[in-house]
Amino acid sequence: MNIILFFFQFDNGIWSSTVDLGKCDPTNPLPKEIFVESRENGTGYRQDLVLNWDVMAPKFTITAVRPYFTKDTENVILLVDGDGIAHGNVSILLESISEKNSVMRTKEVKMSSKIGEALKIGIPNEWRDDASVIRVIAKRQIQNGYSNETMLYIPNLSGTSLMSNLIQPEEIKPFYTDDEIMNVQVAETGKEMNFVIICNSHTIHRVPNDVKNNVLRVKITDKMEGTCILTAFSADSTSDVMLFRVHNFCEDCKVKVSKISNGMRKELGKNDAIQPGDQMELEFTGHTEAIVFYRAMDERLNYIALRNDYMTHEYQDYLIFGKQSLGAKILNLVNEDRVEEAMKDVCSAAGNQIRFRCEQGQRSSSLVSEKCLKYVLKSCYKNSSVTALPILNPFPTEKSAILTASSTNWLGKALSRSKLQNAPHALTIRPEFHDTGLTLPKTKVRQHFPETWLFDAIVLERNGTKNLVATSPDNVGQWALNSAFWWHGRVSLFPGETKYIQTTKPIFLEVDMPKNVYVNETISPLLTVTGIDLAKSRETFVICLSELPRKVCADQGANGNKGDTYYMKVELSRNSPIQSKYLMMKFLSPGLVNMTVTLKTENCETGKILDAVRKQIEIQKRADTEEYYERHILNPSKPLVTAMNDDPGSTSSKDTKMITFSDQHASTDDAETINTLITSNVPDTETVFSFSITLSKFLPLYDRVATMSMGTRFKRNGQRMLTSVIKELSVVLYKFKKLKLSGYTSYQMEAEINDLINEMMQFSNCTSRKEPCAYSEFGRPQSSKDISILLTSIATSLLCEADVEENRVLGSLKTITDYIPKLGRKDFNEDLSDIIDVENTEDKKYLLVSFMYQVSRDCSSYRSSLRNMTKSFGQLHKYFYTLDESNVKDGRAAAAIAFMATNATAELMRSDLLSRINKEHPPYWKCSGYEPNRVDKLKRNNESFRRRRESCQVMVNSFALSAIVSAYAEGTEIDWDRLADWISEQQGSDGSYGSPLTTLVATRSLYEKRRRTVEIAFNDHLEVTVRCKGCAEKKVNVTESPIEIHIPNNIHYVTLITKGHGKAVVAARIVATKRPRPKRGLTQDDYYPVHLSIDQKVQDNFVHQTVCFNVTNPTIKTLDIFHGTYTLFTATPDQLYFLNDTYAPINPSSSALGLHFIITNIKTNQTICYKVALSESRGGRNIPYKSAPVPIRATHPVQGLVGMLLIAHPDVPKSDVVVRHRRHHHARTRFVRRIIDESAVDTVCYDGGECSCAETTCSVQCNKCDFDSPKILRDVLSSTGYFGIRFELNSISSSVMNGANYTIYDGTVKDSNGLGASAFELSKKVRVWLRSCNVGCNPGKKTLKRDYYVLGHEDGLNSDSYGRQNYILNHADRFEESSYACQNLNSAITIRY
Repeated sequence: MNIILFFFQFDNGIWSSTVDLGKCDPTNPLPKEIFVESRENGTGYRQDLVLNWDVMAPKFTITAVRPYFTKDTENVILLVDGDGIAHGNVSILLESISEKNSVMRTKEVKMSSKIGEALKIGIPNEWRDDASVIRVIAKRQIQNGYSNETMLYIPNLSGTSLMSNLIQPEEIKPFYTDDEIMNVQVAETGKEMNFVIICNSHTIHRVPNDVKNNVLRVKITDKMEGTCILTAFSADSTSDVMLFRVHNFCEDCKVKVSKISNGMRKELGKNDAIQPGDQMELEFTGHTEAIVFYRAMDERLNYIALRNDYMTHEYQDYLIFGKQSLGAKILNLVNEDRVEEAMKDVCSAAGNQIRFRCEQGQRSSSLVSEKCLKYVLKSCYKNSSVTALPILNPFPTEKSAILTASSTNWLGKALSRSKLQNAPHALTIRPEFHDTGLTLPKTKVRQHFPETWLFDAIVLERNGTKNLVATSPDNVGQWALNSAFWWHGRVSLFPGETKYIQTTKPIFLEVDMPKNVYVNETISPLLTVTGIDLAKSRETFVICLSELPRKVCADQGANGNKGDTYYMKVELSRNSPIQSKYLMMKFLSPGLVNMTVTLKTENCETGKILDAVRKQIEIQKRADTEEYYERHILNPSKPLVTAMNDDPGSTSSKDTKMITFSDQHASTDDAETINTLITSNVPDTETVFSFSITLSKFLPLYDRVATMSMGTRFKRNGQRMLTSVIKELSVVLYKFKKLKLSGYTSYQMEAEINDLINEMMQFSNCTSRKEPCAYSEFGRPQSSKDISILLTSIATSLLCEADVEENRVLGSLKTITDYIPKLGRKDFNEDLSDIIDVENTEDKKYLLVSFMYQVSRDCSSYRSSLRNMTKSFGQLHKYFYTLDESNVKDGRAAAAIAFMATNATAELMRSDLLSRINKEHPPYWKCSGYEPNRVDKLKRNNESFRRRRESCQVMVNSFALSAIVSAYAEGTEIDWDRLADWISEQQGSDGSYGSPLTTLVATRSLYEKRRRTVEIAFNDHLEVTVRCKGCAEKKVNVTESPIEIHIPNNIHYVTLITKGHGKAVVAARIVATKRPRPKRGLTQDDYYPVHLSIDQKVQDNFVHQTVCFNVTNPTIKTLDIFHGTYTLFTATPDQLYFLNDTYAPINPSSSALGLHFIITNIKTNQTICYKVALSESRGGRNIPYKSAPVPIRATHPVQGLVGMLLIAHPDVPKSDVVVRHRRHHHARTRFVRRIIDESAVDTVCYDGGECSCAETTCSVQCNKCDFDSPKILRDVLSSTGYFGIRFELNSISSSVMNGANYTIYDGTVKDSNGLGASAFELSKKVRVWLRSCNVGCNPGKKTLKRDYYVLGHEDGLNSDSYGRQNYILNHADRFEESSYACQNLNSAITIRY
């Protein structure tokens, strides 16, 4: 293929020209790939567009009104439709394919037509009997010849029940309209004929049998829209069909767009334009009281749309012959099997006749033609000398423009500006009537840039009109206003005329920057200035930044100084009206910020504002942070002893929690004071972003008020696992039940409980008919193998505890009672590994029996509705009577029996629990049940083992507490409140207690304790003192409302001194960088118990992946697998299959992110493999080497994430220079991602990782006290974020940072005031940085031990590792030395108003 290069210069920001593609290859004009590339002079930056363009494409389609012929056929009626064009001349050739072609007198018929017409072509008599197929070959006239051919195959179906002479249209028309009459001639057959119309292959319309003078009059209604088929049929199953089209129009449906200016309205003409913020009036005219749906959206969205608003069928004719249609099958109009058989015979015979010229042509839009073509080509290639059969793709991708993310914006701008060029009157907005008395409004800040301006529906008045007024957004560009009308009695919408509204400004600024950025990320927004109407041939403007928050740093000048006009200037001319600049920016802390960019004349201080754009940016933390959270109960009246260890391994330094608490009394004489040491165990190698503690009064009624978010962890394609729903429901339900104990209620919690119950019911097959039903972990059980009797028992208990209607409970109760007799008929083999990690069979059995027996207690109020319920559950007594305590190995099973078994057995187990209690300090019981050999195997996975051990310990103590308090066996020797406090302390930040079952048991245990305990009123005078090294002491009077206190990030130890009677809850939260994985060459196989590996290869348009995994933890029997897919790649469940015959995916589903499926009955240490094929998405330009890495995650219902593998596309390059192998060629491509020089933005970073902006205006205000006004100073300190401090200067030093000289003032804060001064409440150390360019501040003449004042903004404060608050003086900050002239400033800071 020849490559011809054309080089052009942009003129006035626009280029348009005629490109002669014939120069590429004039002798063989095949489809060409057009590369359009726009480069920026001097920078090397580029944006490109790739178009697949077929200069020889037919651009039209042929459809037969009757897609077959028989021996009675006299003519063929064809419809010629444009495909992308509306006009054109078409040459049509009909040829017969028959065994008798050699003796036929007429072998072909030629005709001509135009796009948009319908034509009738008579066929020779000899074709009717002898022709197998009539092939229609059509081509469009183009310059210097014809286009490529499109073909239509019309088969001979004389041997079927289909006829071709029963109905004929009187008039040949391309389409009909609403209320028009279609006259159809009906043959005289002597049989009673019936008629029916099917539109769009699914809408059925009955036609009255009103035939007069052999003419059937069919009235076209609005219900007949699109492609319709009239079918005539008789009682003997003979039928005839005829295709026609219906186009609905609404001549009265109109939209008028006017601009309102000074109370006057002026309709916009074709070349008129408006400005951002103009007031517009839209007038809709149509049918009386019609509903109008309208929208106005950015026209550039049309260039990235994948399809039109109105969906069209793949095939435009007889879908009733295909398996897609249900309407024809219901009416039994066509014998599909007979038609298919006859079509196969005649089309195969035709293929045998043309075996030396197997032309295919462009794909037809006729289903019958495509089916016939399939048999023609199969027979043709089979009987020809061709050795390779080409693959016929029945659904090829249409050739269209391929737009990349970068090219879309370029294309939109180019087209938008091209329209501006064609609309010269729209370039300058002048006052109407040239009224010199009109004044232009002040320049407004443009900040509202929606992609959709209007989107609504209105009802017209009785006169058929409706006016509405809207203000145009701040966008500069073109809006496409679309509308659709509907009124009573109409079935479909009538689309209105599309109006285009051009919005422009003579000179405007565009700011191209992302809406979301990360902390410490450096970006380079593109600032573009466009001058459409310049007053001079050459003008200079300057881009200025205002309202720039301290958390955002920008490169505004050379060497860190804010630049003059030259640094940020742009120069426009009439020949070059568009200029751009890149601005380097860095973001230091999370939150929402507003950035305003202005375009001024001359300079930023005194220049006239021509345009102003404000962008809101959300600064987010990266995903590489981790939150540590622990709770603790402060109770001065309780005795303290050293906590016991759970097992020898728990003292390992590697197993230490990131936050720990330890209590001790202040002295033996002061029993009402307790000292609590909070220790942060985060290593110094990790950056701590925040350290905070929260204090609140301990209220048994409200353990913790938190937004529930735990369920999101196990979400799968919009649906969670049952255990995650139970986990959330148990927290909310028992919190609500505790609330009711005090006589209160919460409608919000009731609604949340109802929603969770409805979600839980989705995992059952229960109906309102009260038939036996059950629950399953992964969705509605499809068979008895899917049923989990343990989950059914737990869910039923929760339903009974929530007092739901009996029709929600009785079905599962019947299943439980029916299951009880089966317990003794066979060996117990229930698999509970997905719910609780218990290995011993006897432990599992008695856990299940205990939960089942608890159902009988929780659901006792439903006994009357279920016959023999008491008798059925009574059969469980024998299992408890024959209990051998020595067989119960797991402490959780023993505690569960003590709480939920029959009275006699429960009493025995309670006695056994009390004999093993360690009452010195909670937890009172250790978690037993892990076999020593099991523990050794899991030691290499410390994090997983720690979570399981903690969850086990909470469950044992919760079961035991419930067993004791429910039997009123507390006694006086043991303090059960301390155990309840310890359980409450284990609650996580999401309100849960680890695994779903542990959460259920713990929340119920605290409820049982609250229900059976008489609470003593708390003393309101509970005081907590907060102390830490380098912090100011802070005293807190504990109240019901939580009080949050921030601790300097470098602090490791905080002491709380609690005095008074009662309890307080302290919660410590640390946000730090994620802990690194184990080093020394270890891989993810050493970190997760599920080891994943992958093998990938690229073939054709697919990425074939083989994934293998091995489970080393014997407690993992079920995995939820998420298999991510690369950008612009998709995978479907039918592309997934397992290489192990014993495994099959459960509930496989696909989403935009990847595949989801579940694997059960996994065997330990067995390699399991599956294959999946990722296919490229259509309609986009795939660039695999730019695809982001995606994960493969393995999740367990109880243990959470147990395996993960991050994979990248095989074509991801190893360096910046890559070789991309494409389907037909390869090209060497430069990595186009722009490299950002972060050193362009000056910052100063401190010990601890935090940084401040160092760009400066060199305009710090010093020696200005003589001009201070008390009112102005109070107003400043009353503004959000501003602070004032008085500090004593301790030392002066100097430093050079990034080539800039700074004088550093260290001091101790004596007074602080203002809304932004909260940071100085705990830390009194301050370090003030003054850049040397502020010559008026005399940096070298400061006196030690003197007082100094600073006025600034809290966004510039940053804490370092030593607990100091660092502040870089910037912008218009104040820095003053104490003097008599500064008495107003001193009063404003030291006196609080």
